[in-house]
Amino acid sequence: MKFQSFLMLIILTSLCLGCSQQTKNLYRLELERACVDCNLKGVNLSKQNLGTKYRLPRGSSPLSVTPFGIEEAEPVDLTRANLTDANLFQADLTSVIFNEANLQQANLSETDLQEAQLKDSNLQAANLQQANLNKANLFGANLQGADLRGAKLEETNLTGIITNEKTIWDKGSEN
Repeated sequence: MKFQSFLMLIILTSLCLGCSQQTKNLYRLELERACVDCNLKGVNLSKQNLGTKYRLPRGSSPLSVTPFGIEEAEPVDLTRANLTDANLFQADLTSVIFNEANLQQANLSETDLQEAQLKDSNLQAANLQQANLNKANLFGANLQGADLRGAKLEETNLTGIITNEKTIWDKGSEN
């Protein structure tokens, strides 16, 4: 399975000689469900499904259905990825691993981040309005200036988070 993914990556990369590094990183994400340390600054993955239940896109995009159908998938790993200014509006990011990722000024509004791993991630000035963060791990995350109005935070690990006076919370949601 790993060999097939690697072979596909080589084929797609060779077909994509004039492609940007971001496009190559999206191919990596598509084939391997991982893009550790990759640069996806400003990427538009609005309404995409990268969650663990299945991988059907919600709209037209470069990401497609897995060749294995609608099956349980491994969590997508975006550890230490740069997603600054990314548009992830209404994306399904259930269980996605964003540990130490840079999501500064990212649009995560109405996004499903249930059970996502955001340990030590940078969410400065991120838009998390109406996001589902139930059971997510935000241990040590930087939420300075983030907008969490309407965010669901049931059983969310908020230990060691960094906030400031510009962080916007609904009354009572900080606990």
